[in-house]
Amino acid sequence: MLTNTWLNQLHQSLLTSKHRQLLVLSGCEHWCWQQVDILKTVYPDLLTLSNHPSVNFWPEHNHQLLGQEYSTVVFDVNSGLMPDKLATVAGTVKAGGLLVLLMPNFESYAKQADPAFARFQSANKPHQPISLFQTRLISLLKNNEQTLIVSEHHALSTIPMYAATESTQYQEQQNLVTDLSKFLTKRRAIFLLTADRGRGKSATLGMLAANHVSQGKRVAICVHHKQTVATVYKHFEQLTNDDVKLDFIAPDALLNQATNYDLVLIDEAATLPVSLLKKALDLPIKLGFATTLHGYEGTGRGFNLRFIPHLKATRNNCFIAELSTPMRYAENDPLEDTINQLLVLDADFKQLNINRQDDIAFYAISQQQLINDNALLKQIFAILVMAHYQTSVNDLRHILDGNNLKVFVAEQNGILLAAALVALEGELTDPLASQIIAGERRPQGNMLAQSTACLLGEQHLLAARYARIVRIAVNPYCQGDNIGTQLLNTIEKTLSPDVDFIGASFGAEAQLCNFWFKQNYHIIKLGAKQDKASGEHSCLVIKASNVYLDQQTLLKSHFKQQFLFELARSFSHLQSELVLGISANLISSNQQYTSSNNLVKRFSEGQISFDQARFALAQQVYVNPCLLNKLESISRKLIIKLVLQNMPETKVTEALALTGKKQLNSALKQAAYEWCNHYPNH
Repeated sequence: MLTNTWLNQLHQSLLTSKHRQLLVLSGCEHWCWQQVDILKTVYPDLLTLSNHPSVNFWPEHNHQLLGQEYSTVVFDVNSGLMPDKLATVAGTVKAGGLLVLLMPNFESYAKQADPAFARFQSANKPHQPISLFQTRLISLLKNNEQTLIVSEHHALSTIPMYAATESTQYQEQQNLVTDLSKFLTKRRAIFLLTADRGRGKSATLGMLAANHVSQGKRVAICVHHKQTVATVYKHFEQLTNDDVKLDFIAPDALLNQATNYDLVLIDEAATLPVSLLKKALDLPIKLGFATTLHGYEGTGRGFNLRFIPHLKATRNNCFIAELSTPMRYAENDPLEDTINQLLVLDADFKQLNINRQDDIAFYAISQQQLINDNALLKQIFAILVMAHYQTSVNDLRHILDGNNLKVFVAEQNGILLAAALVALEGELTDPLASQIIAGERRPQGNMLAQSTACLLGEQHLLAARYARIVRIAVNPYCQGDNIGTQLLNTIEKTLSPDVDFIGASFGAEAQLCNFWFKQNYHIIKLGAKQDKASGEHSCLVIKASNVYLDQQTLLKSHFKQQFLFELARSFSHLQSELVLGISANLISSNQQYTSSNNLVKRFSEGQISFDQARFALAQQVYVNPCLLNKLESISRKLIIKLVLQNMPETKVTEALALTGKKQLNSALKQAAYEWCNHYPNH
C-alpha cells in the first residue's frame, strides 16, 4: 500500500530532476481506489479519468484534454484502455508529476479483455480469445525499469533517485521567436516549426502571434479544434491587451479565409493532408506551419517526408526550425520514454539502401507474430503513420486486436518496404441484414459491405464476402518501384478464393484515384460532402469476382449518373484532373444521339452558337465521359468546367488564363471539333 512518506520522497525526487514517472497500481478495484485517496493527500489537484460512479469523468473526445497541465493524472484502465486517450493525457503531466494507471493484477488483466476491447471487434465475426494489445502491454510494463509498479500484495519498491536539472524555461523558445519575428518582415515569408511533445511549440506560437499583433498585424491560427491550442492562446494573452485578438480558422475554411490575414499559423499541420497544405502555399500571405513529430496529434514523420521536400523545392524563402529541448520537463524523461515504448510513438525509419537485385518477399503476417517481434511492429506502424494523415495511436490496438484484420508486408533481407491492413467484412444475415438495409443499424467493421449493399438496396449483397484495404503504404525511399502494386496483387491472390469483393475507401485525389483505377478497381461512390480535415471527398472503389460482375456493372452505372448530375452541384469545385481521372473510369454506353452529333459538329464549324449546342455536348459527354481523355488539355478543362460543372464563363476564362470571350469561343470550337473526331458515328 502507498504511504505519504513514500509518495513525498518520490515527488521530491521528480521535482528536483524535473522528471515525470509512470506509476502502476495493480490490484482489486477497491484496493486501487484506496490508493487514489492516499495519492490525493500529496497531489490534491490530480485529474482522474474513469467511468467509475465516484468519478464519472471519461471524455469522449481527446481535444477536451489538450492544452491542459496537471501535476498528476490517474487513468483507470478498468474503464477501457484507448491508446490515443492515454497518449493524450500523458502529455498533460507536468514536471514532478505522475501518470498513474489503475489496473487489475496482471494475471487477471491478461485473461479478460477490458471494456475498450469491444471497440476493435467487427460485428458478426468471432471475437479474439484474448487481447494481444493487453498481452504486449503487460509484458512491456514488467520489463520496463523506468516504471514503478505497486501491487496489492507486495512491498513498495525503491524510489528512483534522479539528478538535479537546472531550469532554462522558455529560453530556446524566446530565441526562436526573436529569429522568426525578423524573418517574417520578408514578403510572403514561410516558416516551418517541428517539435516532439512538450518542447514548447505552443508557447512559441503564442509569443510569436503576440509579437506580430503588437505591430498592428492581423493573425489567425488554423487547427482542427480550438481547445487544442489553449496553451497558444494562454501565452498570447499574457503578452497582449484585451483589445487585440488571435482569430481561429477551421481547416475546411483555410483556403477561403486565410487571405484576410497578414500571418496564418497552421498548427499540427501533419494532421492535414499534403494536398491541402500545398494549396495553402499558393496563398499570397505569410504562413507558419507547426507540427508534432511523434504522438497522437498526427503523422509527423509522413509530413516530414512528403511535405517538407515539396516546401523546400518550391519556396526558397523558408525558415525551418526544430525545438528539441523539453520545456515542461527535463530531457530523458522516464514517462515520455515509457509511453513512447508502450504505444510505439517513437516509431520511425531511416533511409534505406535497397538492393534492386535481391528478391522482395510479399506475405501475410499474423497478429501473434507481431507481439513477438516488437521491431517489426514498430516498422509497420512507422510506415502506416507516414502514409496516412488519419493514422492514430488507436490503430496500434486495432492492428493487434482487430478480429477481422489481416496484415500483409513486403520485405527484403529483413527490411520492411511496405505494409497493408485488410479488413474482412460481410457475411451479414438476418435479422441484422434487414436492419441494415432499413437504415436502422450500422454495425462497426463492415463499411464496404454496408455501402455496397445500400447503394443498390440489395440485402443479399450483405451476405457476400468482402475484403477492404484499410491502409496500404510503401516506404517513401522505395516508392516508384512497383512495390505497392505487387503487394496489392499478393493480397488479391491470397484472399480472392475466399472473398467476392475487394475494395478500398480513401480521400479522392487524382494521383491516388489513378493508382486504384490502374489496378482495375472501379469507383462506385463519391461522398457528397468534403471531409472537414482533408477537404477531400471520400471515394469508394471495388473489384468484384466473376459471380458478382453484373452487380459491379450496375453499381458503376448508378455512380455514373449520380456523378455527372452532381458535377454542377456537389462536385462543382473538383479539380479538372480529378474529374478527368474519374471520367476515364466510368462505363461507356452504346446509346447514340444522332441529332446531338449534328449540333456539336455545326457549332465546331461556326454555324450555331455555343448556347445552342451546350446541351447536345453535355448529352454526349454523359454517354461517353471517358472520351474526355482523348482531347487536348485545354479542351478537356473547358468541357469539364463550362459544360459539366456549369461554371460562369468569366470564371472559366480566368481559370484557363484566356484573354476574353473571343478566345474562349475559339477554344470551345476547337474542343467541339476534337470531340466530334473521337465520338462514335460522328
